[in-house]
Formats: sequence, C-alpha cells, structure tokens
Amino acid sequence: ESRDDTIVPPEYDWTNQTRIPGAVAPVKNQHHCGSCYAFGMVGALEKTYAEIYNQTGPLSPQQLIDCRGSGGCDGGTVEDCFEYIRSNDYKLNLEKDYPSTSDGKQQEKCQTQGGVRLSYNSTYTLDYERLPTGNEEYMKKTVYERGPIVVYFNCGLRTGNDTILREASNKFDHYASGIFNVPGCPTNRNLNHAPVVVGYGTENGIDYWKVKNSWGADWGENGYIKVKRNDNMCGIATSPFYVGLFSKNH
Repeated sequence: ESRDDTIVPPEYDWTNQTRIPGAVAPVKNQHHCGSCYAFGMVGALEKTYAEIYNQTGPLSPQQLIDCRGSGGCDGGTVEDCFEYIRSNDYKLNLEKDYPSTSDGKQQEKCQTQGGVRLSYNSTYTLDYERLPTGNEEYMKKTVYERGPIVVYFNCGLRTGNDTILREASNKFDHYASGIFNVPGCPTNRNLNHAPVVVGYGTENGIDYWKVKNSWGADWGENGYIKVKRNDNMCGIATSPFYVGLFSKNH
C-alpha cells in the first residue's frame, strides 16, 4: 500500500501508541534559557532514537546548547541544530551522558561531542523536511504516518503594546486545560517558540493539535497544550519540520 492510500485516523497521539514504544520521552524544562530550539529538535528526534534502538532515549538538548558554537541561550533554529548533528557524524548524546544544567544555562565549553548515531544504515539517513506552509492536512498526515514534528510558534510577548501578542502570551503562560485559541494571532511574525506536535484530535467539536512544550511537566496539561487546529493558530503551520529517517535516494 502506498503512502498516499493510507487512511489517516481522526485522532492520534504519539504519547499513547504501540507502533514505536517510547517515541515521546518525558517533558523537559528549558528554565530561563532561550533554548526552545534545542528542546524542539530533540523532541522531534526522540522517535527516531526509539525506532533505531527500541528504547526510550531522552536525548540531550544541552549538547545542542553548548556545542553548536553559536546561539546558546540566545536562540537558534532547527536547521542550525540539524547541521551540528550532521557535522557530528549524525550523533547526539543521551541526556544521561550529557545532562542538562540545573538552571538550563549554557556551559562555558562543550563537554563532549560524540553520542549515539541517529543515521540508520546504508539505506536510510537522518534528514529533515520542511513541510508546506499552512497545510494542516499534510501536517496531520505527516504526524500520523511519520512521527512528531517541530514547529515554530508565536506564544506572544509579555511586554509591549501589541494587545493580541499580550493576550497570546497571557493565555499561553497560564494555560491549564482546554484548547488554546487566540483569534487574530499573527502567523508570520514573532514565531518565538519551538515546541513539538505529538498528536491531534477533536474536543467538544473543536479540532486541536497536541503539543509538547519544554516548560516542565507542571505547566499546562502535564507539560502539554492543545492548540486549535486548521486555523494556523499563532503560526503553528507556518514552518513545520519533520526530522527523521529518509531513504538515501529521497
């Protein structure tokens, strides 16, 4: 059966499935460090680790924060992280071998390169695909068929006089349950966060994405948030990336 013939179910959750046990590792906490990009990349990669090694492997965001040579706690991109991993022979350490600092901050020097190899064999290689902008049906199909995806997301601004950005920030910061929805939230600017979409569904007639954040398990719904789907809410569908194994002739 070809990929295009696959029936995509109306709901799916990578945190609660048996296809690849351990595809989503426990929620992490970036603390007061602008390192969401590293947590997003790691969150998108952990399914690949589980796929190759048949176990849950919390991978190390700290290595991406310390060792890329730029960014640190001042932000970064998914593409930067991938280029570092590629240049490191497709390796990244497990969290237990390269633990996070207690406050999430960047260390003065890279502790170790190396790590576990995330490229499979002569047939498959680790790569990423930027999904089409604004196509949430394709996002849904990708999440179901291939795995969690990292997205850039506008979670608002805590200061300034842009009322919609202030509203988005307030709702995101204090999210506890339900479906996050900020009508008019900009989709092409202030994409200042990089969480991971791990599933989708419908609640009380409203479609949503299940999103893994990096603010610890005591934030939101055990570290997760449901974001309104099919509206490109706060830019969630503006620049999504799937990171995983591709056949070498892809």
